[in-house]
Amino acid sequence: MKGLQEKQTDDSFEDESKVLGYIQKQIVSGQLKAGDRLPSERQLCEILEVSRGYVRKALSRLDHYGLIETLPQRGTIVAELGSKAISGLIASIGSFDESFAPMDLLEIREILEGYAAKKAARLATQEDLQEILKWHMEFKAKADIGQRALDEDHLLHIAIAKASKNPVCLSLISYITPQIIALNVGFSESDPNRFERTFEEHDRLVKSILAKDEHGAEVAMMDHMREARRRRFPD
Repeated sequence: MKGLQEKQTDDSFEDESKVLGYIQKQIVSGQLKAGDRLPSERQLCEILEVSRGYVRKALSRLDHYGLIETLPQRGTIVAELGSKAISGLIASIGSFDESFAPMDLLEIREILEGYAAKKAARLATQEDLQEILKWHMEFKAKADIGQRALDEDHLLHIAIAKASKNPVCLSLISYITPQIIALNVGFSESDPNRFERTFEEHDRLVKSILAKDEHGAEVAMMDHMREARRRRFPD
């Protein structure tokens, strides 16, 4: 029975990976671009010869990480991210077994995010600022009722990375984001004020970006990253 379960798990991973790999190749080749509609579930099943359940599972993972979205009258489309960022995220999602050591991940994230915040304070457009504020307030809405708001948290960070106007920075942050999410999902919160503290850290950061305070934004982000690391790995 155990061997059968393991085989089923392997097959499931392979079928999901087949779907993810196909979409990734379509994006890298330019067949699919930001805003383009994805093939239907039925079409993906026929093209890849996998069951609809595995297609839905793969699409659900892409939706969870903000790589696709479903819009009324348009269907499921590729998210408004650069093709390199999306490709990197899909690759990371499909290879969670190649995980990084948590401390290594957090140390590099700190450097990337600090740079992104500084550049965002200088270069963010009005559209960028609206997206940053959107996720900032959606995080607050969940935090106010005691929910973790992991998606909103990471989408805020992605929005800041996009506002940096550095595609390499965005690609690298996007690449490690799924592993950061995986690290946070399994973390048991013990601080009753954790959500309030995180919002305050975000608020200081967002206000610095809105004020075009490059130094203040970088410092606020670095402080936020250090606090996040301290919460995971107390001294």
